[in-house]
Amino acid sequence: MKKIFTPCLLLTLSLSNFAMAEQGKREVVLENKDVEVVRLTYPAGSESGMHTHVHPNRVVYFVKGGELELIPEDKKKPSKILNVMDGKTLYLPAMTHNVKNIGETEIIIIETEIK
Repeated sequence: MKKIFTPCLLLTLSLSNFAMAEQGKREVVLENKDVEVVRLTYPAGSESGMHTHVHPNRVVYFVKGGELELIPEDKKKPSKILNVMDGKTLYLPAMTHNVKNIGETEIIIIETEIK
Protein backbone atom coordinates (compact mmCIF):
# COMPACT_ATOMS: atom_id res chain seq x y z
CA MET A 1 0.00 0.00 0.00
CA LYS A 2 2.83 2.39 0.88
CA LYS A 3 4.40 1.78 -2.55
CA ILE A 4 1.22 3.01 -4.25
CA PHE A 5 0.42 5.85 -1.84
CA THR A 6 3.75 7.70 -2.13
CA PRO A 7 3.77 8.02 -5.96
CA CYS A 8 0.09 9.06 -5.93
CA LEU A 9 0.79 11.72 -3.31
CA LEU A 10 3.76 13.06 -5.27
CA LEU A 11 1.71 13.16 -8.48
CA THR A 12 -1.11 15.02 -6.73
CA LEU A 13 1.28 17.59 -5.26
CA SER A 14 2.99 18.05 -8.62
CA LEU A 15 -0.32 18.62 -10.42
CA SER A 16 -1.50 21.13 -7.80
CA ASN A 17 1.78 23.07 -8.12
CA PHE A 18 1.44 22.98 -11.91
CA ALA A 19 -2.09 24.37 -11.70
CA MET A 20 -0.95 27.20 -9.42
CA ALA A 21 1.91 28.05 -11.78
CA GLU A 22 -0.61 28.62 -14.59
CA GLN A 23 -2.48 31.28 -12.60
CA GLY A 24 -1.54 34.95 -12.92
CA LYS A 25 -0.68 36.95 -9.80
CA ARG A 26 -3.07 39.61 -8.41
CA GLU A 27 -1.82 42.11 -5.83
CA VAL A 28 -4.07 44.82 -4.35
CA VAL A 29 -1.95 47.98 -4.05
CA LEU A 30 -4.74 50.34 -2.92
CA GLU A 31 -8.32 49.83 -1.86
CA ASN A 32 -10.76 52.15 -0.13
CA LYS A 33 -14.44 53.11 -0.46
CA ASP A 34 -13.79 54.97 -3.75
CA VAL A 35 -11.22 52.99 -5.71
CA GLU A 36 -9.40 49.68 -6.11
CA VAL A 37 -5.97 49.49 -7.74
CA VAL A 38 -4.40 46.10 -8.47
CA ARG A 39 -1.15 44.97 -10.06
CA LEU A 40 -1.68 41.93 -12.30
CA THR A 41 1.23 39.81 -13.48
CA TYR A 42 0.67 37.19 -16.17
CA PRO A 43 3.64 35.00 -17.10
CA ALA A 44 3.50 33.58 -20.64
CA GLY A 45 0.72 30.98 -20.83
CA SER A 46 -0.95 31.99 -17.56
CA GLU A 47 -4.49 33.23 -17.06
CA SER A 48 -6.68 35.00 -14.55
CA GLY A 49 -9.49 32.50 -14.31
CA MET A 50 -13.10 33.51 -14.91
CA HIS A 51 -13.95 36.60 -12.86
CA THR A 52 -16.40 39.52 -12.80
CA HIS A 53 -15.71 43.26 -12.76
CA VAL A 54 -18.64 44.91 -11.01
CA HIS A 55 -17.51 48.53 -11.17
CA PRO A 56 -18.28 50.15 -14.54
CA ASN A 57 -15.28 52.51 -14.67
CA ARG A 58 -12.08 50.54 -15.24
CA VAL A 59 -8.75 51.70 -16.65
CA VAL A 60 -5.81 49.39 -17.32
CA TYR A 61 -2.21 50.55 -17.77
CA PHE A 62 0.28 48.11 -19.29
CA VAL A 63 3.63 48.35 -17.52
CA LYS A 64 4.76 45.45 -19.74
CA GLY A 65 2.52 44.77 -22.70
CA GLY A 66 2.03 41.67 -24.78
CA GLU A 67 -0.64 39.52 -26.39
CA LEU A 68 -3.78 38.80 -24.37
CA GLU A 69 -6.98 36.94 -25.09
CA LEU A 70 -10.12 38.19 -23.33
CA ILE A 71 -12.47 35.22 -23.12
CA PRO A 72 -16.09 36.17 -22.28
CA GLU A 73 -18.20 34.09 -19.93
CA ASP A 74 -20.86 33.82 -22.64
CA LYS A 75 -19.51 31.11 -24.96
CA LYS A 76 -21.66 32.50 -27.81
CA LYS A 77 -19.60 35.71 -27.84
CA PRO A 78 -16.19 35.70 -29.52
CA SER A 79 -12.93 36.13 -27.64
CA LYS A 80 -11.02 39.36 -28.19
CA ILE A 81 -7.28 39.40 -28.88
CA LEU A 82 -5.29 42.42 -27.67
CA ASN A 83 -1.73 43.18 -28.76
CA VAL A 84 -0.68 45.90 -26.36
CA MET A 85 2.58 47.85 -26.22
CA ASP A 86 4.36 48.85 -23.00
CA GLY A 87 2.88 52.06 -21.61
CA LYS A 88 -0.51 51.70 -23.32
CA THR A 89 -3.65 52.66 -21.37
CA LEU A 90 -7.12 51.29 -22.14
CA TYR A 91 -10.64 51.82 -20.81
CA LEU A 92 -12.55 48.55 -20.53
CA PRO A 93 -16.19 48.11 -19.53
CA ALA A 94 -17.33 45.92 -16.64
CA MET A 95 -17.59 42.29 -17.71
CA THR A 96 -17.21 38.67 -16.70
CA HIS A 97 -14.25 37.10 -18.47
CA ASN A 98 -10.99 35.19 -18.31
CA VAL A 99 -7.74 36.91 -19.29
CA LYS A 100 -5.12 34.67 -20.87
CA ASN A 101 -1.56 35.61 -21.82
CA ILE A 102 -1.19 33.97 -25.23
CA GLY A 103 2.14 35.62 -25.98
CA GLU A 104 5.68 34.59 -25.14
CA THR A 105 6.52 37.33 -22.61
CA GLU A 106 5.34 38.30 -19.14
CA ILE A 107 2.60 40.96 -19.00
CA ILE A 108 2.25 43.41 -16.09
CA ILE A 109 -0.90 45.53 -15.73
CA ILE A 110 -1.98 48.20 -13.26
CA GLU A 111 -5.79 48.13 -13.15
CA THR A 112 -7.82 50.91 -11.54
CA GLU A 113 -11.54 50.50 -10.83
CA ILE A 114 -13.60 53.46 -9.62
CA LYS A 115 -16.29 52.23 -7.23
